[in-house]
Amino acid sequence: MSTGILGTRAGLVADINLILQIAILLVLAIGIFQAKRRNFNVHRTLMTAVVIANAVLIVAIMNPSFFRVLPFALRHPGAPGPTVLWPHILIGTLAELMGIYIVLSMKLEMPKSLRIRNTKWLMRITFFLWAVALAVGIAMYFVWYT
Repeated sequence: MSTGILGTRAGLVADINLILQIAILLVLAIGIFQAKRRNFNVHRTLMTAVVIANAVLIVAIMNPSFFRVLPFALRHPGAPGPTVLWPHILIGTLAELMGIYIVLSMKLEMPKSLRIRNTKWLMRITFFLWAVALAVGIAMYFVWYT
């Protein structure tokens, strides 16, 4: 029986979160395109919006969902759900923290000891991790809800 809008057993909130996460990845791609066109102000604005939007989704949707499934995940660590849950959490958290660092370093004057010289590579790695976290999140969605 379908309860969400994507035709799975997922609830409406899970479906909306999945759709918004895919939209966030598209905005990230647009931001990358803007940076390549040297539109750094647009790039900075898009990246800031993405990091903030993702943080809101993590706090408002993903954290409550995580704490609902945590008892099951701890009791059955080898089950399909938990085997995709933990990599999603670890990779996604790392990507979000790196995104926060990059946005803060763009907005604030960082002390020399906290600066990373080659931010282009840091941004590329962050995008890659973000995309992997989304792919694992999509896999997790299908494991839990189909």
